[in-house]
Amino acid sequence: MAEYALVHDGRDEGLLELDFREAGACEIGMFGVTANLVGTGAGRWLMNRALELAWARDVSRVWLHTCSFDHPAALGFYQHSGFRPFRRQIEVEDDPRLDGTAPRDVARHVPIIE
Repeated sequence: MAEYALVHDGRDEGLLELDFREAGACEIGMFGVTANLVGTGAGRWLMNRALELAWARDVSRVWLHTCSFDHPAALGFYQHSGFRPFRRQIEVEDDPRLDGTAPRDVARHVPIIE
């Protein structure tokens, strides 16, 4: 695993985790920037670095997961970055905002059903 932080004005404002444990593949396990940097081009810069780092290794596949808790523009962003949807599936899980695992104000675009 390789982990990187995007530092802006002395603060960690982005996260990138590359997982090379599967031979010949790289999974982007974590990727994102804080709300402060959404729309500034920082996400594009970070994704470009992620792809450079991933493809610099002996891999034939770079992949990632996204879900409805990601930013609403995430899927389009990933497709614009060269990724193709491989599979869609429905997974039913408890909402992490209800048990305190995640703050209640994250993923505001997904309604909380109590």
